Parts: sequence; C-alpha cells; structure tokens
Amino acid sequence: MYLLNGLSLQLAQQLFIAADRFRVGQNLVGPRDGINVTFMTPGLEKFAHNLPFLDISLYLNGSRLHLLNDYLVMESQGAGTGFDTVQLLVPPPRMDDHLLADYVLGVGDG
Repeated sequence: MYLLNGLSLQLAQQLFIAADRFRVGQNLVGPRDGINVTFMTPGLEKFAHNLPFLDISLYLNGSRLHLLNDYLVMESQGAGTGFDTVQLLVPPPRMDDHLLADYVLGVGDG
C-alpha cells in the first residue's frame, strides 16, 4: 500500500481533485415529457461513482434527490464503460421542471 502523508493512494486521489473536473448545475440530457425517467450527462461525460466518497448529486426543482431512494446510476455502454446515466425512481419530470446534476468527472474523462 502506498502512503501519501499518511493517506492511502486511493484516498489521496479522492481528496485531491482538480477543479476542472467538477461539474456543477449541469442540465441532464433527455426528454422532460412526464414519461421519460432516463437521463444522461451532457456529451455522455463519465462521472465518478465511488461510494461513499464521490457520486453524482441530482436536484429536481431545487430539491436534492437521494441515490437508491430516488434514482439509480448506470453505465449506458455496459459494465466497465463508465457511469453516464441516471434512472429516476420518482415521478418523471415535465417540460417545465428543472433536473440538474453536480458530479466529478470519472477517470479518463476531462
């Protein structure tokens, strides 16, 4: 195990993230029609999904949604390709609703 000032390498990488890898208030891509519950990151950017440290945060009309209770994360291209998709477990947004996300780019993006 590698140590950096007493931190494991994995924890050090999770704590020290370049500012240009943060995405805040991003509009997710997908129809807001009261039916669709699947949305993707802009440009299919891959987001970090490394619980409990990093994950995507979703906000529907300003209210924070909770992973596993209100939404799930998925890899649209299959297992091991990187997380870029969310599936809502709450009523689907309508045309005038705001669905925003905060996330950190995953490894290999950016």
